[in-house]
Amino acid sequence: MSRNVCLLAAALAVSCVCSLSAADARKLVWSDEFNGTVLDTNRWNRCKQGKSDWNRHMSTRADLVEVKDGALVLWGVVNKDTQADSRPFLTGGVQSQHKGLMGIGKVEIRVKFEDHQKGAWPALWMLADNPDEKGRNWPWAGEIDIVERLNGDPFVYQTVHSGWTYVKKHEKDPPHGGKAPIRNGEWNIYGMEVTENALIWSVNGVETFRYPKTDCGDPDQWPFGKPFYFLLDMQLSGKWVGEVDISTLPVKMYIDWIRVYE
Repeated sequence: MSRNVCLLAAALAVSCVCSLSAADARKLVWSDEFNGTVLDTNRWNRCKQGKSDWNRHMSTRADLVEVKDGALVLWGVVNKDTQADSRPFLTGGVQSQHKGLMGIGKVEIRVKFEDHQKGAWPALWMLADNPDEKGRNWPWAGEIDIVERLNGDPFVYQTVHSGWTYVKKHEKDPPHGGKAPIRNGEWNIYGMEVTENALIWSVNGVETFRYPKTDCGDPDQWPFGKPFYFLLDMQLSGKWVGEVDISTLPVKMYIDWIRVYE
């Protein structure tokens, strides 16, 4: 190879590295590496019981949320004390309302799911930290589902909800959700980037779905870009995922870290 060709190749290589570095350069705003032994209550609250499918079985029982061996472990278990609590099973989850937020920026979460648990519905998602400009809460203020996984599926669902999609029924204008393959039984990194004009999902660094801001003229189509908080929870049962086979419990979701950039 001639000297000129070598110099050109070296220049191109440096140019590519610089371009990639510039494109990937982000400021880490906050993170939780879950390296301790207790949940950081300056960042997280426990998810409480509610009336929706996702939180119907949520419990603040201490053993359902662990920080252990460098990971946050969220449990779904058979309830062995139905006299104290009549629910057949219990789940653990955390949320960062008014504490750990993201507006315009990107989050990545490294997670491992267990497989073959019938009725398991682990989720990583985001809700608006405050009502919208008209004082309305969900769905008008927005919901971003980074990942929902059903049973032992080798893929995850990535979805957005708002007054535009849920109330006004514009689920295909533009499409409000997609699916992405994952490595079953292994660690995967799930990403969500919020820009001025799009929500961008990724799995292991590869873009998998995009929801754009449109010029439809209705502000309800785009309630995003303002501060949202995170929910990380091990859910069980519901109309979507189906009934739980309790013989497959307990089930766990492992979260290695969450990192938020701007």
